Amino acid sequence: MLKRIVLGLFLFLGSFSSFAQAIFKGTVADNETGKGIPFATVFLANTTIGTSTDEEGKFSIYLSEGNYEVIIRMLGYEGLTFNLPAAIVKPQGYKFMLVPIDEELSTLNVNDKRDPVWYRNLADFKKYFLGTSLNGKACVIENELSMILDDQSEPGSLIASSRDILKIENPNLGYRLDYLLNDFRFNYKQGFVTYGGYPLFTPDSTLSRRKQRRVEKNRLEAYYGSLQHFLRAVYSGTTVSEGFEIRRLFRKDDPVHSGKIDSVATDLITSIDIRKNRERREYLEFDGHLLITYLNERESPHYIMGLGRGIRNYQTSIIRLTVQHLEVFENGSLSDPFGLVVEVI
Repeated sequence: MLKRIVLGLFLFLGSFSSFAQAIFKGTVADNETGKGIPFATVFLANTTIGTSTDEEGKFSIYLSEGNYEVIIRMLGYEGLTFNLPAAIVKPQGYKFMLVPIDEELSTLNVNDKRDPVWYRNLADFKKYFLGTSLNGKACVIENELSMILDDQSEPGSLIASSRDILKIENPNLGYRLDYLLNDFRFNYKQGFVTYGGYPLFTPDSTLSRRKQRRVEKNRLEAYYGSLQHFLRAVYSGTTVSEGFEIRRLFRKDDPVHSGKIDSVATDLITSIDIRKNRERREYLEFDGHLLITYLNERESPHYIMGLGRGIRNYQTSIIRLTVQHLEVFENGSLSDPFGLVVEVI
């Protein structure tokens, strides 16, 4: 069982500054014996940065400015997950004690065949987890048979988990993802999807120059209008120039039908209205809901598949805070990845 400290997933991997601000180093050891654990995996979620411990259980990773989710995993041990701002990294290093797993692994062989219901559930999982865009459809989960797809525990819902880190090939973006899936739930009636997990991106180093140019173009197209693009624009105060419109959204209960009624303010607000500087640190602060519209790109017909509506002129999303204020960093990361909820409409 994974020890969960903080969960979260950014929507897109962006580039990170190459200027190293800190060295994150330490030792991964067995909690019972105190001995270092060799070849344990240590990586920063939603980045290309990861390493393995040496024969003594030691590791070292360079960090640029920002906020990171650190994942430590080793087969046979409970994993560790925690939040780490680069600014507070201790130069003397850390020691992480992993607890051996006592529970017996499931006796189901990953190569065993599944029934038709399992495959229907798998199709739903892929649809709402990978998405219906061209990039999402091109993705391949190499070890999909390791997945546990449960549509019985909560009637009307699909709950997905995995016995192993998911191995996902994303050829359109030129990445291989090692994805640690912590929680996935899809409510069929409400059409509401929630999931949390940690990806490690490994770029494909075998691409030809022509393929690399195509991949870089695809990455930019995926980045523009994404949550990370929006957060970077908020940090730099360039939401307007980068094509984002922000409006207040007011939501109240529908007295006739079960559900909510939304109304949107006509006045535009800027990043200055929702970004507060405190002691040279930037925070998101706003009440209620905000409607975010990205004007520089029309909505793709592939993107809306499964949403049950027609194509709109522009991409729109609703965001709200689950905390009073949330620190945002230059690279688009957040101090608490679950401090911001994004609703696709």
